Amino acid sequence: MKKGLGIRFQLTAGMVIMTVAGIGLIGLLSVKIVERSALAWKASQAGDMVSFVRAAFRVQKEGALAASITGAALKEAGVSAFRLTGPSGRAILAEGSMPDGPGERFAPMEGFEAFRYGGGWFEGAGESLRISAPVSWPGQGNGRIEFVLSLADINEEMAGARRFLLIYALLDSAIIVIFGLLLLSRSVVGPLKRLEEAATRIAGGRLYERARVDVENEIGSLAASFNSMAGRLEEEIRSLERVNLELTTAQDELLRSSTLAVVGRLAAGIAHEIGNPLGALRGYMDLLGKGGLDRAEEAEIVERASREVSRIDSIVREFLEVARPRRREGVAIAPVDVNALIEETLTTLSMRDDFRGVRAEMDLKEGLSPVMADEGKLRQVFMNLLLNAAHSMDGMAEKPVKISTGIESRPKKAGRRRSDQPLGADAAMTEFITVSFSDSGSGISGEDAKRIFDPFFTTKGSGRGTGLGLFVSQSIINAHGGEIAFRSAPGEGSVFTVALPSGRNL
Repeated sequence: MKKGLGIRFQLTAGMVIMTVAGIGLIGLLSVKIVERSALAWKASQAGDMVSFVRAAFRVQKEGALAASITGAALKEAGVSAFRLTGPSGRAILAEGSMPDGPGERFAPMEGFEAFRYGGGWFEGAGESLRISAPVSWPGQGNGRIEFVLSLADINEEMAGARRFLLIYALLDSAIIVIFGLLLLSRSVVGPLKRLEEAATRIAGGRLYERARVDVENEIGSLAASFNSMAGRLEEEIRSLERVNLELTTAQDELLRSSTLAVVGRLAAGIAHEIGNPLGALRGYMDLLGKGGLDRAEEAEIVERASREVSRIDSIVREFLEVARPRRREGVAIAPVDVNALIEETLTTLSMRDDFRGVRAEMDLKEGLSPVMADEGKLRQVFMNLLLNAAHSMDGMAEKPVKISTGIESRPKKAGRRRSDQPLGADAAMTEFITVSFSDSGSGISGEDAKRIFDPFFTTKGSGRGTGLGLFVSQSIINAHGGEIAFRSAPGEGSVFTVALPSGRNL
């Protein structure tokens, strides 16, 4: 799992951001309030100047002299730009240049108007303040006085205030970081770290570990609950380990018993099957040992003994050739045309006495993909199934065997390991080549059907089979990744179906 920023950093960063944001907002509001107050004081100063100008015109009856006094007074007050107009609208006195545009009305003032140029929430107080007020000329009417007051002094003071607020915010943030880290480490981060370490140790197998957290808060309650859960988990795991040990022991005993039972059954089957020819061989050896036989009788006894030896050899070979097809000299797993192999197998069987009278009815699908198999082993399977079909119809006048091939889509065979996933509705489908052998013989009863693939089990008469044909055939088909199945009922014949993965899947 990718580890991100720690909770200590996240909480501290959050507190710093909130603190700086709060101080910044309060500082901005404070600066704007002070700035507004400074502008109001500037406007009040301008009002005093307007009052002085009006007083000069009231005292001096001569307008020119009053204008001269007004200009001198404004210059003395530091006003660099002003304009005095008479009742006719003509400029009587002017100094400097007035700002362009009407400007922003600052606020309603008693007896005069104030207009601000520049400034805003994040732009400072502005550049200048223009004052406009009517002035009464003695006996002539009203003129107007306009002058500009610079706001540079206010902006300089506000810049100092902003620097102070920035320094204050940085110092406050540093204090919060230092004390926040200490408090968080003691009350939050440290206990959480110990809780994490305890969980890691428990996950590593140290079930007796517990989290040691001594804080009286929600994290302490969480640690107590965690320790309680860890205790219950330890008890459950110990219990499961005991049960698993008991199950393993029982499984070993069952496997040993099953293995002994299978070995015993196989040994009994082999002993039974080989016992008859061995008994016959012993009798033949006794006859030869006694002597007194002519050459024809000795030859006949030797021939019979040879047949019994061949029978023993056949039983042993059929039993050993199971599990999976092994490579023979010059033979390897290769593509096999199922239809052609069936026709070849029928041609071979037609020469055998126990297959005489059988009528093969073939329904072979054209264009089948080949299967990857050992051709000799697959021929052995087809031969076993065809001979079984023929034997099931002994004594019948008609012996039809229907052989059909086709294509089916089936789920992949389930794995045999515990880690294999179970097959579900969305399991991958695989193309299989199917071969069905259908006869009209005596069929198989329900009890016999349960053991039909067991070694040495046969329903044939004495001397007609060893009971290994279907067992070997099933082992060969399973080793090729396929399946062999059947359906049957007494008196209704049997259908054996072989399914092998198509070579197209490779």
